Amino acid sequence: MRRALFMVALALTLATFLLGAAKRDFQTGKLVSVTEDERLIEGTSHRWAVFTVQIGDLVYTARGERIRRRSGDIAQGLIIGDALQVALDGNEYLILLKPDGRELKTKIITRARKQ
Repeated sequence: MRRALFMVALALTLATFLLGAAKRDFQTGKLVSVTEDERLIEGTSHRWAVFTVQIGDLVYTARGERIRRRSGDIAQGLIIGDALQVALDGNEYLILLKPDGRELKTKIITRARKQ
């Protein structure tokens, strides 16, 4: 009985997850630069990857994940100057599609027209 209830609960959870997954509307953009931002928070230095991406005539700057010590490639396989697939998640997030097919969610810091 418990096993049957567990299986039903698992199936409902999985169905909710799959149906609730948002389909992203990816478009082609260009990775302009990848830098890092360092901030001192309560006496501890933290670093984040900062991605600059051009989509059409708009240039987005977005903060990625926190960079750990000795993390290696802060661009996570992305190459500056290459075209990449990008999606906007509302007005707050920029989703970059990495070469391995996984998504990298970044928080938009600024958006500006290309000059």
